[in-house]
This record gives sequence, C-alpha cells and structure tokens, in this order.
Amino acid sequence: MEATHHMIRLLLLSIWLSVWASPSLAADIAVVSHKPLNSITQLASAISDQTGLSAEVRLIHEKTDWQQYRAVVLAGAQALQQWQERDVPAVAVFVSRQHVRQSSLTLASALYIEPPLERQIALAKAILGPDRPLGILAANPQQLETRRYAGKPLTSALITPYFVDQSPSLNRALIESLRDNSALIGVYDPGLFSSANIKNILITAYRQNKPLIGPSSAYIKAGALATTYSDLDDVVQRLREILLTGLKENIWPEAGYNPYFKVRYNQQVGRSLNLLLPDQDALQQQLQQLEGR
Repeated sequence: MEATHHMIRLLLLSIWLSVWASPSLAADIAVVSHKPLNSITQLASAISDQTGLSAEVRLIHEKTDWQQYRAVVLAGAQALQQWQERDVPAVAVFVSRQHVRQSSLTLASALYIEPPLERQIALAKAILGPDRPLGILAANPQQLETRRYAGKPLTSALITPYFVDQSPSLNRALIESLRDNSALIGVYDPGLFSSANIKNILITAYRQNKPLIGPSSAYIKAGALATTYSDLDDVVQRLREILLTGLKENIWPEAGYNPYFKVRYNQQVGRSLNLLLPDQDALQQQLQQLEGR
C-alpha cells in the first residue's frame, strides 16, 4: 500500500511538472524594456487585463528564447534600437515617428508617442479661431510629415513653417515665427524643445503674448498653453487593437499615431493671455470627429 501511494505521488508530481512547463502556459506577449520601470509593468498588466492574452516584462539584455512568444512589445526607443530578432512579430510603443523611420528593424507595427501635426493644428484653430495665422517651429523640413492641412497646402490654411536649419539661429527662427503669427505650434522634437531651449522659447513667446501649442503633455507644466496627448490607458486601448488584429487575423496595422487621446490645458497661461478655453472633453470629441472617429 505504501509503495502504491508513493507511485501515485510520483505520478501526480510528474503531471504537475509537465503542466507547469507546458508551452501553452507560457506568456503570449513579452513587453520588452531597457530597464525595470513601473510604467512598463503597468502596461504588461493592462495588456493581460484587456486582451485576454498573458503578458510579462522582459529586459532587452536578458538571455531569452524570444520565439516562445506570439508577439513582442518594444517599449521605448532604447528597446527598439537594441532589438535584433526578426522571427517574432514586434510592435514598438513609446517611440516617435522619427525613431521608427531610423530603425533598421522590420516591425510588425508601431504606435507613435507624439500627436500628429494636423491634430495640433486643429487644436490651435479650435482655441484661437480658424482665421488666425499660426507658425510651426521645427528643426528641419523632414520633421513635417506633411506640408498640408485638411487636404490643402499649409500656407493656404494660414500656417507657415519655420525651420531652424534654414535660419542663422534658433532665436532668429523663433522671432520670425512669432512676429507674423498668433501662436506657435511645436513639433515633437526633444532636441529642439529641450530643457535648455524651452525656457527661452516660452519667455520669448509670452513677451509677445503668443502661446505655444504642444509639442507634448510634458511641456504644459513648463508653460505651453495646450496640447493633445495619449496617456497609458489610450496606449493600451490602441495596442489592444493592434495585437488582437495581428494575432487573430495575421494582419498587422501600419505604424501610426494613436487615435485615442485627450486634451490638456495650462489654465493659468490661458488666463494670463485672456483666452477663454473650450471645455476639454467637448474639444476632444470635436477633434476626434474631425479625424473620422
């Protein structure tokens, strides 16, 4: 009897070990980061909660059999730049359009961190009025994915781009853009809108009572008037669609901007410029309708 019980325990243990080690119980998705971050852990947890797929965090420098996963989410520019696998579908998030364009990796899909320029222009027009001239400050022409707004050339929509690389200096481009326009729109460029430059840009703008729109939510506290941005919930919502479409239908959506976003203001800046800012939620819905959502 004792021997029989021992054999049963061994059998149950072997079954438990085989189930525990079964590939079917391995995570479906690896969320890859260059270092441990709370935001990445939250992203993996949210993917599991909202997709029915299991997700776990992996660091890019870990020795891992990546092909055990059905897909990989590359979180951040450093993870994208260091990724070398090509046999597993990879989706990049928290990366800019420029990061994706510069990557030699063939991605299944990508979700840009910045808002599209047309959305920022529409935001500025909704706040200031459709007939107010707007200046766009960018480092070079390549940063503007389009020279059009609402299907028309930018200049016909009272929008003029100013490029730092075509001017003697940043200050000259900045002064020229503010001189002839009611507001300045900043494109997403951490180099141009760096901590070293942003103070000068904002002080110069507000000396002329001209607001800065964008380039991201991080600049609102510094003194930008308004921007559109996608928070973690918005990223998860779009990433859920990308993963489910890719894995279930084997059709991966093209790299693009997040259609889910919010509007954020600096109310103090609005008051100092005597601007009556529209309701944020109503404006968000208005902008989404313009984009056909």
